[in-house]
Amino acid sequence: MMKPNAILSEAWRNIATGTTRALACAVVLTLIAAGTAILDLTGILSLQHESRQWATSAADIHIISGSKQIDPTTCTNLTRTTGTTANGTTTHPIQAAGALKNSGEITLIAMPAAPLDEWQATPGLADVLGIGATQQTRPGVWISSQLASTLHTREGDDLPTDQGVMHISAVFPWTDDSRDQRLAYAIITPTPIDSGQQWDECWATINPANPDAEDLLNTTATAIPGAAPATQTKQANTMLGTNPDLDTRYRQRTTRIMLVITPIAAFAIALTAARARRIEIADDLHMGIPRQGILATNALETLAWTLPAVLAATAITYTTARWASGHANALTLTTIQLPALATAIITAQLGTIAAISTIHDSQLFAFFKNRQ
Repeated sequence: MMKPNAILSEAWRNIATGTTRALACAVVLTLIAAGTAILDLTGILSLQHESRQWATSAADIHIISGSKQIDPTTCTNLTRTTGTTANGTTTHPIQAAGALKNSGEITLIAMPAAPLDEWQATPGLADVLGIGATQQTRPGVWISSQLASTLHTREGDDLPTDQGVMHISAVFPWTDDSRDQRLAYAIITPTPIDSGQQWDECWATINPANPDAEDLLNTTATAIPGAAPATQTKQANTMLGTNPDLDTRYRQRTTRIMLVITPIAAFAIALTAARARRIEIADDLHMGIPRQGILATNALETLAWTLPAVLAATAITYTTARWASGHANALTLTTIQLPALATAIITAQLGTIAAISTIHDSQLFAFFKNRQ
């Protein structure tokens, strides 16, 4: 049995002299591993971009309407609901929710000929509209970015109206596209919920991974005898479709399958590298060197090129992801690739073992005869 010092010394000598072809093996594996990882990153980044488009276009906002038929408390509490995605992950399908009710019209001193709709909103609607808590420095009304641009005003300004001066506490992003434009030119006043009062609409931001959560909005509607029932739910913007199904598309992405290339390539490279040294290995066996000692030596030699290759591929993957999407997202994207990269270290060892296990001392002369 070979002593540990002898194994380490032999492995180091083979690596230093280039016998193991470690540099070539490392370069090939690095290129394959980094290439497949970056290709998968491209697919994931494309889905992330689509997800951001979905959110910024208000396509994730769903609305149920019914004149004085919406329970504002039930609407606000939708965010407490939990659900399960297709892959079994527990989520909050309703990410934000708030109720609205129409309060008539209001006239701005700056626009006397064009009265605006006036709405009351529960505080939760701020999250639906993308209004951060830090934006509301003091109580006041909310207006859209379109109206703010028309009036040349911004958060913190005062707005003279026929009902007195109103302070603009927040300006929410609301572009002139296919989204519901009723809030584009309107004054929204945050209003506490009064128990017993029914409102007109419930707006909710729905997680695209839980498209069925739209049915939860129906629980906010209260039937009133003699009144038309609340309308079916609708999206605030249907320009991008009704359901992106991003969660399913992420799990079924084609590039995910390509991640198995790296472990397979590591196995093939290690197998080929060991088979290329079959005369040397058969000669060692012929001289009485234990197979276990040869396996241990070759395992160290294989680790000497697979570990740097995996580390280099990881660094390249992270750098590429950071350049494309920033540090925080790069960490997440790189973590997705780690299982395939780590598996490559194991499959490379298996390739080495498979090659050496098929080499016997009795084949030495045949190897010499057939060498090129």
